[in-house]
Amino acid sequence: MKNKNNKDFKDLEKIKQLVDKGNYYLKHKQYGSAVICYENALDLDPENTRIWDNRGVALASAGRHDEAIESFEIALEFKPDNTRAWSNMGVSMAALKRFDEAINCFDKAIELEPDDSNAMNNKATALFSLSKYSEAIEYFDKSLEIDPENAKALAGKGSALRFTGEYEEAIKCLEKFIEIAPEELSYQKEEAWAMIFDIKLLLDRKSKKIN
Repeated sequence: MKNKNNKDFKDLEKIKQLVDKGNYYLKHKQYGSAVICYENALDLDPENTRIWDNRGVALASAGRHDEAIESFEIALEFKPDNTRAWSNMGVSMAALKRFDEAINCFDKAIELEPDDSNAMNNKATALFSLSKYSEAIEYFDKSLEIDPENAKALAGKGSALRFTGEYEEAIKCLEKFIEIAPEELSYQKEEAWAMIFDIKLLLDRKSKKIN
Protein backbone atom coordinates (compact mmCIF):
# COMPACT_ATOMS: atom_id res chain seq x y z
CA MET A 1 0.00 0.00 0.00
CA LYS A 2 1.21 3.49 -0.81
CA ASN A 3 1.81 6.18 1.75
CA LYS A 4 -1.09 8.62 1.61
CA ASN A 5 1.29 11.52 1.07
CA ASN A 6 2.61 9.96 -2.14
CA LYS A 7 -0.70 9.91 -4.01
CA ASP A 8 -0.56 11.63 -7.37
CA PHE A 9 -3.43 13.00 -9.43
CA LYS A 10 -3.94 9.69 -11.23
CA ASP A 11 -4.22 7.90 -7.91
CA LEU A 12 -6.80 10.39 -6.67
CA GLU A 13 -8.85 9.93 -9.82
CA LYS A 14 -8.61 6.15 -9.52
CA ILE A 15 -9.61 6.26 -5.85
CA LYS A 16 -12.66 8.35 -6.66
CA GLN A 17 -13.65 6.02 -9.49
CA LEU A 18 -13.33 2.97 -7.24
CA VAL A 19 -15.29 4.56 -4.39
CA ASP A 20 -18.03 5.75 -6.76
CA LYS A 21 -18.24 2.26 -8.23
CA GLY A 22 -18.36 0.73 -4.75
CA ASN A 23 -21.14 3.13 -3.78
CA TYR A 24 -23.06 2.12 -6.90
CA TYR A 25 -22.74 -1.57 -6.04
CA LEU A 26 -23.72 -0.86 -2.43
CA LYS A 27 -26.83 1.03 -3.51
CA HIS A 28 -27.82 -1.87 -5.78
CA LYS A 29 -27.18 -4.45 -3.05
CA GLN A 30 -24.19 -6.04 -4.79
CA TYR A 31 -22.27 -6.12 -1.55
CA GLY A 32 -19.40 -8.40 -2.53
CA SER A 33 -18.56 -6.24 -5.53
CA ALA A 34 -18.78 -3.13 -3.34
CA VAL A 35 -16.30 -4.61 -0.85
CA ILE A 36 -13.83 -5.38 -3.66
CA CYS A 37 -14.03 -1.81 -4.97
CA TYR A 38 -13.46 -0.31 -1.53
CA GLU A 39 -10.52 -2.64 -0.86
CA ASN A 40 -8.94 -1.67 -4.18
CA ALA A 41 -9.37 1.97 -3.22
CA LEU A 42 -7.78 1.28 0.17
CA ASP A 43 -4.73 -0.19 -1.59
CA LEU A 44 -4.19 3.33 -2.90
CA ASP A 45 -5.35 5.22 0.18
CA PRO A 46 -5.00 2.94 3.23
CA GLU A 47 -5.70 5.62 5.85
CA ASN A 48 -8.96 6.90 4.39
CA THR A 49 -11.44 6.58 7.25
CA ARG A 50 -14.49 7.09 5.03
CA ILE A 51 -13.53 4.21 2.72
CA TRP A 52 -12.96 1.90 5.70
CA ASP A 53 -16.37 2.94 6.95
CA ASN A 54 -17.99 2.28 3.56
CA ARG A 55 -16.32 -1.13 3.44
CA GLY A 56 -17.79 -1.87 6.86
CA VAL A 57 -21.27 -0.86 5.70
CA ALA A 58 -21.00 -3.19 2.69
CA LEU A 59 -19.83 -6.06 4.89
CA ALA A 60 -22.59 -5.41 7.42
CA SER A 61 -25.17 -5.29 4.64
CA ALA A 62 -23.96 -8.73 3.57
CA GLY A 63 -24.42 -10.01 7.13
CA ARG A 64 -20.66 -10.20 7.74
CA HIS A 65 -20.83 -8.20 10.97
CA ASP A 66 -17.63 -9.42 12.63
CA GLU A 67 -15.63 -8.29 9.60
CA ALA A 68 -17.64 -5.07 9.45
CA ILE A 69 -16.75 -4.25 13.05
CA GLU A 70 -13.06 -4.73 12.25
CA SER A 71 -13.42 -2.29 9.36
CA PHE A 72 -15.19 0.29 11.54
CA GLU A 73 -12.49 -0.07 14.19
CA ILE A 74 -9.81 0.72 11.60
CA ALA A 75 -11.83 3.72 10.41
CA LEU A 76 -11.90 4.95 14.00
CA GLU A 77 -8.16 4.42 14.47
CA PHE A 78 -7.57 6.98 11.74
CA LYS A 79 -10.41 9.31 12.81
CA PRO A 80 -11.72 8.73 16.36
CA ASP A 81 -14.43 11.36 15.89
CA ASN A 82 -15.98 9.60 12.89
CA THR A 83 -19.58 9.71 14.11
CA ARG A 84 -20.86 7.61 11.24
CA ALA A 85 -18.40 4.80 11.98
CA TRP A 86 -19.41 4.74 15.67
CA SER A 87 -23.08 4.48 14.72
CA ASN A 88 -22.46 1.84 12.07
CA MET A 89 -20.35 -0.22 14.46
CA GLY A 90 -23.16 -0.02 16.99
CA VAL A 91 -25.61 -1.38 14.43
CA SER A 92 -23.33 -4.35 13.75
CA MET A 93 -22.83 -4.94 17.48
CA ALA A 94 -26.61 -5.00 17.91
CA ALA A 95 -26.99 -7.41 14.98
CA LEU A 96 -24.67 -9.77 16.88
CA LYS A 97 -26.79 -9.24 20.03
CA ARG A 98 -23.90 -7.45 21.72
CA PHE A 99 -26.33 -4.83 22.94
CA ASP A 100 -24.28 -3.29 25.75
CA GLU A 101 -21.37 -2.72 23.37
CA ALA A 102 -23.81 -1.35 20.80
CA ILE A 103 -25.12 1.16 23.34
CA ASN A 104 -21.56 2.27 24.10
CA CYS A 105 -21.02 2.92 20.38
CA PHE A 106 -24.26 4.89 20.09
CA ASP A 107 -23.35 6.89 23.20
CA LYS A 108 -20.08 7.87 21.55
CA ALA A 109 -21.90 8.89 18.37
CA ILE A 110 -24.38 10.96 20.40
CA GLU A 111 -21.53 12.59 22.34
CA LEU A 112 -19.94 13.64 19.04
CA GLU A 113 -23.22 14.66 17.41
CA PRO A 114 -25.97 15.34 19.97
CA ASP A 115 -28.55 16.09 17.27
CA ASP A 116 -28.23 12.71 15.57
CA SER A 117 -31.82 11.42 15.59
CA ASN A 118 -30.84 8.04 14.14
CA ALA A 119 -28.19 7.42 16.80
CA MET A 120 -30.79 8.18 19.49
CA ASN A 121 -33.20 5.78 17.80
CA ASN A 122 -30.54 3.08 17.50
CA LYS A 123 -29.69 3.38 21.19
CA ALA A 124 -33.39 3.16 22.04
CA THR A 125 -33.73 0.03 19.91
CA ALA A 126 -30.79 -1.60 21.70
CA LEU A 127 -32.33 -0.73 25.08
CA PHE A 128 -35.62 -2.23 23.87
CA SER A 129 -33.77 -5.44 22.99
CA LEU A 130 -32.53 -5.57 26.59
CA SER A 131 -36.17 -5.20 27.77
CA LYS A 132 -35.37 -1.76 29.21
CA TYR A 133 -38.61 -0.34 27.89
CA SER A 134 -38.84 2.88 29.92
CA GLU A 135 -35.27 3.84 29.03
CA ALA A 136 -35.96 2.94 25.42
CA ILE A 137 -39.00 5.23 25.35
CA GLU A 138 -36.83 8.05 26.74
CA TYR A 139 -34.45 7.76 23.81
CA PHE A 140 -37.20 7.27 21.24
CA ASP A 141 -38.60 10.56 22.54
CA LYS A 142 -35.21 12.24 22.21
CA SER A 143 -34.95 10.97 18.66
CA LEU A 144 -38.42 12.34 17.87
CA GLU A 145 -37.64 15.69 19.48
CA ILE A 146 -34.85 16.07 16.92
CA ASP A 147 -36.84 14.61 14.03
CA PRO A 148 -40.60 14.26 14.60
CA GLU A 149 -40.85 12.42 11.27
CA ASN A 150 -38.43 9.64 12.23
CA ALA A 151 -40.67 6.73 11.27
CA LYS A 152 -38.51 4.04 12.88
CA ALA A 153 -38.50 5.91 16.20
CA LEU A 154 -42.30 6.15 16.11
CA ALA A 155 -42.62 2.43 15.46
CA GLY A 156 -40.12 1.61 18.19
CA LYS A 157 -41.80 3.88 20.72
CA GLY A 158 -45.20 2.41 19.89
CA SER A 159 -43.89 -1.09 20.40
CA ALA A 160 -42.19 -0.18 23.70
CA LEU A 161 -45.32 1.54 25.04
CA ARG A 162 -47.19 -1.78 24.76
CA PHE A 163 -44.85 -3.26 27.35
CA THR A 164 -45.31 -0.36 29.78
CA GLY A 165 -49.10 -0.61 29.51
CA GLU A 166 -49.56 2.76 27.79
CA TYR A 167 -51.85 1.32 25.17
CA GLU A 168 -53.63 4.41 23.86
CA GLU A 169 -50.35 6.24 23.36
CA ALA A 170 -48.93 3.14 21.67
CA ILE A 171 -51.78 3.17 19.17
CA LYS A 172 -51.19 6.87 18.41
CA CYS A 173 -47.49 6.25 17.72
CA LEU A 174 -48.16 3.23 15.53
CA GLU A 175 -50.86 5.03 13.56
CA LYS A 176 -48.52 7.97 12.98
CA PHE A 177 -45.83 5.54 11.85
CA ILE A 178 -48.20 3.94 9.34
CA GLU A 179 -49.14 7.40 8.06
CA ILE A 180 -45.60 8.61 7.37
CA ALA A 181 -43.52 5.45 6.83
CA PRO A 182 -41.92 5.16 3.37
CA GLU A 183 -42.70 2.27 1.04
CA GLU A 184 -39.46 0.51 1.98
CA LEU A 185 -40.94 -0.07 5.45
CA SER A 186 -44.05 -1.82 4.12
CA TYR A 187 -43.36 -4.97 6.14
CA GLN A 188 -43.05 -2.92 9.33
CA LYS A 189 -46.35 -1.24 8.46
CA GLU A 190 -48.03 -4.65 8.40
CA GLU A 191 -46.50 -5.41 11.79
CA ALA A 192 -47.77 -2.09 13.13
CA TRP A 193 -51.32 -2.85 11.94
CA ALA A 194 -51.09 -6.23 13.68
CA MET A 195 -49.91 -4.59 16.91
CA ILE A 196 -52.76 -2.07 16.80
CA PHE A 197 -55.26 -4.89 16.28
CA ASP A 198 -53.83 -6.83 19.24
CA ILE A 199 -53.87 -3.74 21.49
CA LYS A 200 -57.46 -2.89 20.60
CA LEU A 201 -58.46 -6.50 21.19
CA LEU A 202 -56.78 -6.39 24.61
CA LEU A 203 -58.50 -3.10 25.50
CA ASP A 204 -61.85 -4.50 24.38
CA ARG A 205 -61.42 -7.54 26.62
CA LYS A 206 -60.47 -5.35 29.57
CA SER A 207 -63.51 -3.17 28.95
CA LYS A 208 -65.83 -6.19 28.90
CA LYS A 209 -64.35 -7.47 32.16
CA ILE A 210 -65.00 -4.10 33.82
CA ASN A 211 -68.59 -4.03 32.56
